[in-house]
Amino acid sequence: MKTHDVIIVGAGTAGLSLGYLLAKENIDVAIIEKKRRDLIGDKICGDAIGGHHFINVQIPQPNKKSTRLKVNSIMLHGRNVKYGIKIVSVHGGYVVDRHKYGQQLLKSFEDKGGIVYDNTSAMDLMIENNYAVGVKAKAVEENINFKAHIIIDATGYTASILHKTPEKWGVEKKIEKRDIIPAYREIVKLNKPFWDIENLHLHFYSKYAPGGYVWLFPWSKDGYYLNFGNGIVGGFPLPKPKTLLYRYAKEVLPDYLEDRIIIKSGQWVIPNRRPRHIFVGNGFSAVGDSAIMIDPATAEGIGYGMYGAQTAASVIKEALEAGDYSIDMLWKYQRNYMTSSYGVRQARLDVFRVLLQAHNDLDIEFVVKTKLLTSDELAHARDEDEFIGKFSKFMKASKTILHGKYTLLKDLNYTLKMMKKIRDLYINYPESPNEIYGWIRKEERLFKEVKRRLKAYIPEDYK
Repeated sequence: MKTHDVIIVGAGTAGLSLGYLLAKENIDVAIIEKKRRDLIGDKICGDAIGGHHFINVQIPQPNKKSTRLKVNSIMLHGRNVKYGIKIVSVHGGYVVDRHKYGQQLLKSFEDKGGIVYDNTSAMDLMIENNYAVGVKAKAVEENINFKAHIIIDATGYTASILHKTPEKWGVEKKIEKRDIIPAYREIVKLNKPFWDIENLHLHFYSKYAPGGYVWLFPWSKDGYYLNFGNGIVGGFPLPKPKTLLYRYAKEVLPDYLEDRIIIKSGQWVIPNRRPRHIFVGNGFSAVGDSAIMIDPATAEGIGYGMYGAQTAASVIKEALEAGDYSIDMLWKYQRNYMTSSYGVRQARLDVFRVLLQAHNDLDIEFVVKTKLLTSDELAHARDEDEFIGKFSKFMKASKTILHGKYTLLKDLNYTLKMMKKIRDLYINYPESPNEIYGWIRKEERLFKEVKRRLKAYIPEDYK
């Protein structure tokens, strides 16, 4: 039996970030991780983190060893990669070596007194008197029981501990297939330098990434290394992402990619939508992908998970000081995240994500080529009210430009209307778990309507 104040299951960025923030406050916290400690951080990922996240959270920034390079902007492309809209970030961004950054966070956590049990798999959640009180785990040669006041699921997409919670807690467990992204990624060496090492590139091309995009992220300062991958909408009988990415390499950028040398590769699944309606219980919380903390428009989750960790850490500290580990206490974490700029933005961008999935390549290329959304407007997209206001004014003034794109115009107007409704609903997330089920019914009704109106576009070749 091992006993700590807090047990975190999973040593990804969200789990390590939360562990670091708690250990920094002299809280007795331990992390259970199924990987060997030297492999912590070695995860299939897009490897990009927006610099603005480190303005919002008190997590160590990637050091020189962990940073592959820094970038200034994101380029969004329609079918033709020659055309694009640039989103400039005031704080830039990092392309990290995911393994080295994981090791950096691990060292920061242990330097503050945190404990890691590596090579240890969490098997079950221990429940007593309707409270989570521990985790049953299996190490290499023995079974171990871990006891704690608060158990945290940071296991990522699988949410393996969250799925063990009692049904009466109401924790949301199911995810619609359309809200899941099957993805494939390669780290590759090119035979000539990538043409742009200052920007990340997202290529929206349904032939190679239906309902998603292909990404091209420079991975070295000399341009010879690239993080190259794609994600597609779930729930449809589509070719595997790897098959589609190989076609892209051969048909779209053969000069760069056909003779690439693959350094490492792999596939994984991403939960890509608004946060879970409920991700806390008595003595229990989830963070990161387990709680579905992610940007639905880009599927970037590292920064969202870090913010979730910071939000959780302050409430967990308060709970430990009060000796109160009930859902009523931990609900503060749930509500603080849901009503924060991160939670509200995530929900609004989930509507926008459904819009993107609903339109074909010609519509997206039209938006890119005609600069319907300018670089400056997209750069301010994080200030949702300012962005929505500018975009609404633009829509009223641009009906002549949109001549012949009546469906696109209607869908854009509809999306703006629903994003406002979702914002109003999320900033009024219930202050008590006793009021949550009425809120959930309203929220599910709104998203059901959005998905009914904006059905996913699948190319004819894949129907």
